[in-house]
Amino acid sequence: MKKIILTLVLSLAAVFCARAQQEYKATVFGAKSDGITDNTGTIQRAIDFISSKGGGVLVFYVGRYVTGAVQLKDNVTIRLEEAAVLVGTSNIYGYKGHPALVWAEGASNIGLTGKGVIEGRHTLLSAFVEGQIAKGHIPSDYTLPALYSFENCTGTVLSDELKLADDTVANYDKTKLKK
Repeated sequence: MKKIILTLVLSLAAVFCARAQQEYKATVFGAKSDGITDNTGTIQRAIDFISSKGGGVLVFYVGRYVTGAVQLKDNVTIRLEEAAVLVGTSNIYGYKGHPALVWAEGASNIGLTGKGVIEGRHTLLSAFVEGQIAKGHIPSDYTLPALYSFENCTGTVLSDELKLADDTVANYDKTKLKK
């Protein structure tokens, strides 16, 4: 009897682990890698779907995927393959007041991995913000969003191979951009 129970437990654990590592291509959800299309809604729907299925990895392949702020949810990892770039929108309203391009609060088992790049385009974003401040639409002490922010999260993974860039893929500085 103990063998049967142990076998059942191990089988269920194997199914759960396999499910948690399920990989999903971002393009299957409709993400465009053209460097122009705003993929915010598409990426968020993909994250929500993956989380609702118990978790997995949202994989981005070669290309430039423009997005506003997206919220990571429980058991979801974003993996940027080599030559895949997650590009922050230069429109501050695409961040909807969130602290970062990729953010999570109180989530567990989340991550950003791969050999790709998260690019903030802070020069363009700063220019846009300055224009909005001049028009009185944004307070003068407005702070630009970070590239990522994981607040009160557990089981987070941030790959050392992932490149973080405030403007272009040639300008990396992990210490400056981490939050």
